[in-house]
Amino acid sequence: MDNGRGPAQTRRTLNDRTASFEAGGRSRGLARILLSRRMTRSFDGGPNLVEVMRAAELALRAPSAGFSQGVHLLVLTGSDVASFWERSRAGGWFSTRAPGVLEAPHVVLVFGDAQEYVERYSREDKKSLGFDSIDRWDTPYWIVDAAMVAENLLLVAEENGWGALFFGVHGDQGSYYSDLGVPASAHCIGAIALGYRADSDVPTGSPRTKARRPLREILHIGSWNQGMEP
Repeated sequence: MDNGRGPAQTRRTLNDRTASFEAGGRSRGLARILLSRRMTRSFDGGPNLVEVMRAAELALRAPSAGFSQGVHLLVLTGSDVASFWERSRAGGWFSTRAPGVLEAPHVVLVFGDAQEYVERYSREDKKSLGFDSIDRWDTPYWIVDAAMVAENLLLVAEENGWGALFFGVHGDQGSYYSDLGVPASAHCIGAIALGYRADSDVPTGSPRTKARRPLREILHIGSWNQGMEP
């Protein structure tokens, strides 16, 4: 796309903006939220269920392939959270590695329902694309869309001053999800623990041991081999 600037000037502009945001000089609105967001691994209380449902409603306002609207959020609170930690076996993992996560008052499961996408793309205005069967989707957009909803919820949590942690729910959860009424066609891409960030919470995890890659290695202009200049 021609923005009226040469490649070098475009790179300088992007570098200048990034440096300014990271220095806190001109960071506002969404930029501030994106730069300040991090995962929380120690919680102390949290918003009430009404506030969480409002946040979830906002998060669902994400792009949706064919407007299929096949992403679902299952909000767990109270005793349902305790049951989740036990039934999913995630509680055992966190209890030895990050026990503060278990203090989160809410857990939101993020699902993408493949069948709802197949049904949408079997309709007259979409069927010519040939996506009327799950095995014909080169990119499973129920996963893509669910990931965007998850990111939205993380950003809304940051905007509200809450803590949040996205994590995978591994292993065979079929029996547990069935007990929750989840259809077999719905795939859980992960869970988000929500609550207030404890004062004792500090940045941990991989970002503490692995440096952020420079933009020139991951932001490309025109071709993969044309990256940002230092």
